[in-house]
Amino acid sequence: MRALELDFQHPPRPSIFGWVILLAGLAALVALFGSHRMLADETGSRRATIKRIEALLPGAATPTGRNNDAALATARQVMERSKLPWTGLFSALESAGDKDVALLAVTPDVGRRQVKIHGEARHLAGMLEFHRRLQQSEGLSQVVLVDHVISKEAPEKPIRFHIIAAWGVNNGRP
Repeated sequence: MRALELDFQHPPRPSIFGWVILLAGLAALVALFGSHRMLADETGSRRATIKRIEALLPGAATPTGRNNDAALATARQVMERSKLPWTGLFSALESAGDKDVALLAVTPDVGRRQVKIHGEARHLAGMLEFHRRLQQSEGLSQVVLVDHVISKEAPEKPIRFHIIAAWGVNNGRP
């Protein structure tokens, strides 16, 4: 019988198939690195374009922290305004109105808790009745007739007037 020879240090022979797989893997790695570099450059140029466009927008001069503070302050103002009794104001105006009075403008001043009412009446009695109804309404207090003017240019000679009233949480009443 022949003697068994074990050679553990014999290097394996490289095959052509192994070399082809190695070269294909290296080529794929180079292609992947190239596409990554191309996408990174494109992302950088698009970010620069976005920053340029944002700089042209109004209000972009403030840093984002200040911009967030302004948005937060605006949100707080909206919340405060929503707590006011708007339905009381509208119901007082609706209940006081009649066919002789037309409201031209209603301007609420939320900070002062006042409302300015600009109107036009057909005659003096209609204006005074409107003023009296506003004084008796639940939604308003301290109703004051600021001024009134007879409009002589119009053929009916209506009376334009301005009223200021307090409105708010407790309407100035105890």
